[in-house]
Amino acid sequence: MGTKRALVAMLALAFMSCEGDVKVDDPTGETGFPSLDQDGDGLTDEEEDKLGTNPFVADTDDDGLTDFEEVNDTNTDPLDADTDGDELEDGEEVNTTSTDPLDADSDDDTLNDGAEVNDFGTNPLDADTDDDGLDDSVEVMGPTNPIDADTDDDGLNDGREVNDTLTDPTDADTDADGVMDGEEVDNLETDPLDPDTDDDDATDGAEVAAGTNPKVVDTDGGGAGDGLELSIGLDPLDASDDAGALDDDGDGVSNQVELNEGTNPNEPDTDSDGLDDGQELNVYNTDPLNPDSDGDTLLDGDEVNNLNTDPSSTDTDSDGLDDNVELNDTLTRADVFDTDGDGLGDGDEVNIHGTLPLVGDTDADGLSDGQEVNLFPTNPLDPDSDGDGLLDGVEVSTSATNPVDADSDDDGLEDGREVNDTNTDPNDRDSDGDGLEDGPEVDQFGSDPNDTDSDGDGLDDGEEVNTYGSDPTLTDSDGDNLDDNAEVNQFGTNPALADTDGDGLNDDFELNSTPPTNALLADTDGDGLSDGEEVNVRMTDPNNIDTDGDGLNDGAEVNAVPETNPLLDDTDGDGLTDGVEVNQTGTDPTLD
Repeated sequence: MGTKRALVAMLALAFMSCEGDVKVDDPTGETGFPSLDQDGDGLTDEEEDKLGTNPFVADTDDDGLTDFEEVNDTNTDPLDADTDGDELEDGEEVNTTSTDPLDADSDDDTLNDGAEVNDFGTNPLDADTDDDGLDDSVEVMGPTNPIDADTDDDGLNDGREVNDTLTDPTDADTDADGVMDGEEVDNLETDPLDPDTDDDDATDGAEVAAGTNPKVVDTDGGGAGDGLELSIGLDPLDASDDAGALDDDGDGVSNQVELNEGTNPNEPDTDSDGLDDGQELNVYNTDPLNPDSDGDTLLDGDEVNNLNTDPSSTDTDSDGLDDNVELNDTLTRADVFDTDGDGLGDGDEVNIHGTLPLVGDTDADGLSDGQEVNLFPTNPLDPDSDGDGLLDGVEVSTSATNPVDADSDDDGLEDGREVNDTNTDPNDRDSDGDGLEDGPEVDQFGSDPNDTDSDGDGLDDGEEVNTYGSDPTLTDSDGDNLDDNAEVNQFGTNPALADTDGDGLNDDFELNSTPPTNALLADTDGDGLSDGEEVNVRMTDPNNIDTDGDGLNDGAEVNAVPETNPLLDDTDGDGLTDGVEVNQTGTDPTLD
């Protein structure tokens, strides 16, 4: 009794549940009951548990078919809304499109059912929806319409055009003769692939419009083809006028056309220009009544037969020179735009640049006239456009200098001078890298622009000029018998001044005396007298502050009033040294 009550309570709980996926467990741990169908889909909960479907939802995969229908009727998967993966749900296939939910391509046309319904609008149950003889799968690939049997509306269905007549199913008039393909095939029995079925020089459409038979060359049987009669204004339905189609003078133009054009039907070359009337009218488009159609003073016949020029154009090659000018004056080719092949049209050479149209390089500088005008631009009439002594062609091809700049590197030397005279680099302002530009080296300082140390004294030319002010062409710039290098790097004296310290003694004398004086100090011993004065005037010792050892330095003796003798320790000979008299006794060292 207690077990029954428990089962009833559990059943009540199941029906009271708000969620469709709530499961009720019996005391044994099993889900549902053998005969219980909570979602009313015809499958018991126990069956649904085994299938994996939801016992609380009649259509577990929401495809429009109950789980029962899918399991027992359609054999589809109740857990997959689109069992065959064709992009149509199972319910739609069963209830709407009547397609097979177990076959992605119900009509076996290689298009899945979903694509036919949703993309192409074709019938998924009919491999050829529009019954035109072409399967839908062929038509969807283009170019025809799978739901229109006659895509181009020409009266022939697409399959017939593709498989039988071989016409274009997307072009109503495949041969563009003015008659639709269907009309040609089914009514006229003309060839829809040939615009002129009877080859009479009149299109099938023109013949239909004129009332002639497009399958018969000469509809009226008068001896002249329909196309000819139509082209010259005769009636192709009246045999009596066919004589107008004859060509009595054999010039390729019928008598009727000659009468229409005003030419002589009995004279093949009416204007006696060397071209038959037929050639003029049908080939060259010239005037058969004018021997010089283009007015260039050349007969049409000569232009065609001898000169290779256009008798309908005064300037055949469009180079700016009339044909008669080229043939008679400039002697250039009237049929070639650029006779000498230099990149300039003959007319431009004659009328604009003044160059020779028969010579590719008028100024013979190694550059064609076209290069000079269009690329650099140099003067095609001047072999040395910048006047630097180098041909333009040499500058472009060899020296790589600027042919319109006389001094490409702006170093003060023209390019030609650098190449031909100084042998310096015309593209490098300082060819030897010594700190002096080539121009000043050559023209101002006289140094070698290709030698960093022109005088070989161990100092670069640039150092000598810019730092020390010495002469880069002399090893001893100041003539003091000391090399500039020694003065700079050994003695520290000025290589541009023979007497660095300005004491009246050359640096060499000071440095080589015994003992030497200081060439950088005007007063080596600091006695108030310059070394030069001591040596050259006073005969004192420039290295001894007190030459006579009298206790007074040489400068003090010389500059005293009265002056004492810096070479005598007792200037007045009184037995007292000058120093004692000055510093101790206060007596006059110059008076005994």
